[in-house]
Amino acid sequence: MADLAVYAGDDLSQLAGPIALVAAAMVLRGVFEQWRAMVAHETAAQVQRKLRLKLVEKVAELGPGHIGAQRSGDLTMTLVDGVEQLETYFGKYIPQMLVTLLTPILIFGFVVFLDAWVAATMVLFAFLALFLPALWHKWNTNSAKARSAAYSEFASELLDSIQGLATLKAFGRSRERAASLETKAHALFQATMWVLGANTLARGISDTMIALGAAAALALGAYRVDAGAMDLTALLMILMVGIEMFRPMRDLRTVLHEGMVGLSAAYAIHRVMDAEPLVADAPARTVDTLEPSVTFEGVLFAYPGTERAIHKDLSFTVKPGERVGFVGPSGIGKSSIVRLLLRFYDPDAGTVRIGGEDLKSLPMSEIRSRVAVVQQDGRSASLTSPNGDAQQVLHTSLLDDASITALELGCIEAHGTGAALGDAIEMSA
Repeated sequence: MADLAVYAGDDLSQLAGPIALVAAAMVLRGVFEQWRAMVAHETAAQVQRKLRLKLVEKVAELGPGHIGAQRSGDLTMTLVDGVEQLETYFGKYIPQMLVTLLTPILIFGFVVFLDAWVAATMVLFAFLALFLPALWHKWNTNSAKARSAAYSEFASELLDSIQGLATLKAFGRSRERAASLETKAHALFQATMWVLGANTLARGISDTMIALGAAAALALGAYRVDAGAMDLTALLMILMVGIEMFRPMRDLRTVLHEGMVGLSAAYAIHRVMDAEPLVADAPARTVDTLEPSVTFEGVLFAYPGTERAIHKDLSFTVKPGERVGFVGPSGIGKSSIVRLLLRFYDPDAGTVRIGGEDLKSLPMSEIRSRVAVVQQDGRSASLTSPNGDAQQVLHTSLLDDASITALELGCIEAHGTGAALGDAIEMSA
């Protein structure tokens, strides 16, 4: 053997074969490490791509009613930053965990032929170092969930503050919002430190088991060498191989925190994937023709999570060929009519029909293929009538910077000196 040749004082030429094998093993190890890294990152990229597609499909399934009730910052950070954090989880943490799990088994299969007792001792402590931190798994999970919630809350508040910075400055509320951001940032800091604390505890347990395993293997091997049950050469080989048995566990510690951060991102993504839409789609079917009419029958509607009813016993019909305008101050429920017609929400009572069919019986695709919504930038002008006892309001809507349509709304407010005008929605059947 090579080590005996060294002890015997043989020259370098006699060690050329073993040296070449060691060099080849080092090169192969580098090749396999590179291959493992490339496969891991390619797999993570495929997971991200498929996950993004599923998230887009899920958001479309949840619909505007559900998404509109979420804070934009929270949802944006989950869909963008959360998916990015999974690259580290799938690209580094999971592959390293698999390597750490397989390495003790493979090395045990080699060392057991040198000395079964020392091999069993090493693999026992290796698995203790790997699985003993799982006793704190619940704590790790709770810490990851708490950090995910704190991160989402802070990101939502920050994004909303940036988007509304001009409004905050205009109303002198920027200092109050800054104080709120500071509070949420401190909560995120505390949640992150709890995650780090859980990681540090897990690393401490692993390091302790690794040190005890190496010491126990050395002590048992020395005892067996002294007793004549094992030769010194076998002990030296076992100790050198033992370094490789525990090396993946030391590498796992470096990505443990990234794994916990990725796990917290995964919880946030699961919240989106597990959410249920406010409105369940009807079974798919083909609807050949529908009369171009719209009917609201005794509709009662309040937005989810609110107590104020937007519509109470709302009933009207738009017959084929008719054009109807809904006019009133902001907040009276004009846009809610459109949202109910597109079935972003279902009424709490009553029925909405298109062509005599209850919207709940029609698939979403059939409803929305028959309804067109044109957003407009409105400009309003108030004209006082010559006799001065009433006002006429001329409402003009600019569409595509090309065509201007004038709609005379008549007397909006018959007393006082000012006309009150909110928005106008025009519906044609």
